[in-house]
Parts: sequence; C-alpha cells; structure tokens
Amino acid sequence: MSRTNDLYIEVPAGQALFREGDAGAEMFIIESGTIAIVREARGGEPVAVLEAGDFLGEMAILEDQPRFASAIARTDARLLRIERAAFADLLRQNVEIAVRIMRKLAARQRRAEQRATELQTLVDRYAKAQSAAPAAAPAAAPAPVAAPAPAAPAPKPAAPTPAAATPLVLVHTASGQRFTLDPARAEFLVGRTDPVTGITPEINLGPLDASRSLSRRHAKLLSEGGLYFLREEVGTANGTFVNGQRIATGTTVPLKPGDRLRFGTVEIELVAA
Repeated sequence: MSRTNDLYIEVPAGQALFREGDAGAEMFIIESGTIAIVREARGGEPVAVLEAGDFLGEMAILEDQPRFASAIARTDARLLRIERAAFADLLRQNVEIAVRIMRKLAARQRRAEQRATELQTLVDRYAKAQSAAPAAAPAAAPAPVAAPAPAAPAPKPAAPTPAAATPLVLVHTASGQRFTLDPARAEFLVGRTDPVTGITPEINLGPLDASRSLSRRHAKLLSEGGLYFLREEVGTANGTFVNGQRIATGTTVPLKPGDRLRFGTVEIELVAA
C-alpha cells in the first residue's frame, strides 16, 4: 500500500487496506478499483464487493471499535482517506454520504431484529418440545459415603495491600458537583443521556446543562498509564475546550490536574481527589 500524498492511498490488487480486528481511525472513499469486504467467520467468500464511489471504514469512526472485517483490493485501487477529525466536515459537505451511512445503519438494525426474532422462535419451539416430553423417573441416589476430613491447610501470609492510585475528580465550576474518575477504567464518555437508546454516559453532564449545549456523545476522557487525555467525538456541535482553547474533533489532548475544561457551555475543572 502506498500513499501518493496525505489524502490518497493506492492499494495493489491482492493487498489488504486493513485487516479484521485492526484499530480504525479513518474511513475511505473508493476513487477507482474494487475492494472486497471479507470476514474470517465466513471464510474467503466476500461479504460485499465495493466499487468506485462506495465508501468503507466509517463504522470504526462512529463506534470507536476495531475493524469488523478485512478490506482486500480485488484490483489496483485508489482511495481517498478521511481521518476522524475531518469526518464531521465530510458529512456537512456531502449529504449523500450521511444519508447512505444512515441507510446502512438502518439495514444493520433491521437484520439484527430479524435474527433476534428467528432465535426467539427457535427458543420457543425448544421450550415447547421440552415441556411436551415425558419426565423420566429419577434414579435412586446411592447412600452418601462420608469422606475423611481434609487436613487444615497451613495459613498463608497475608499479601501486602497495593497502594491505591490517587484518583482525579471533575468538579463542576458553578455547582461544585464532583465526578470521580475510577482509575480502573480506560475511558469515560462525557455527554448527556440519550432517551431514545437509554444510554447514559459515565460523565453525565446533562442535568448541569440548562441550555442543552451538550451532545449526547460529546467527548471521551481516556486513561493510559496513569495519564488522562481528552478527545472530542465526531458530530459534536458546540465545541470542547481545554483552558479556553477549542480542540479539534478527533484530536487527543493531554490533561493535567488544574486544567479547566468546557463541554458546550458546561465548565469543569480537573483536580486531584
């Protein structure tokens, strides 16, 4: 795979653009050539074959999950590469791509509901068959034989208790409400409750957002090696700020105690607990 410049990628026939399970932070629009989408669970038979004008990789950006399938070039292909930070601008400039992504999500939801209905039908049939079958008489259990009492194990020395890492806390500037960051978690979604899906973010600032300036998936706090980073999510409308500076969508910014954050109009300070 070669990059003719920062925007375009050329993939020779037979070579992978990306592999199933790879981390994904960019999507692609095919300018020329064909790309086969292949899943390991289905063997070598392609799930789909994409051509010029089609796009792929957008789900990794939307869901922040590894690639669900491999993309293999069937012919020499040239693709436009779109990074996470440019994804929101792409949707604003090209409504057709946004509509096609929505249709793809709707089709995925429809297939999932169909599979769930089919599985429920099988479960119901199995339950009816089990209830209709005559119950076999239980065999008489043999008399229990008392086993000799095991010797008491020697007491083990108590393991030293590891020192707990000092957690950091998000403090709402206006009300003083605190949100403790669990050191065991790798990421925290910041936003407000989505009444449609029922998803509530780990850092739910909705009750503090009287002007409804927050997006449902506004930003993510990421923890790595005891350090914290902030990344604005795709589609956030009213901005994310660190010490008064707006951060670009998809860009990861390091944080430290004392930093002042703003999500929409909600002002937060990161402090040591």
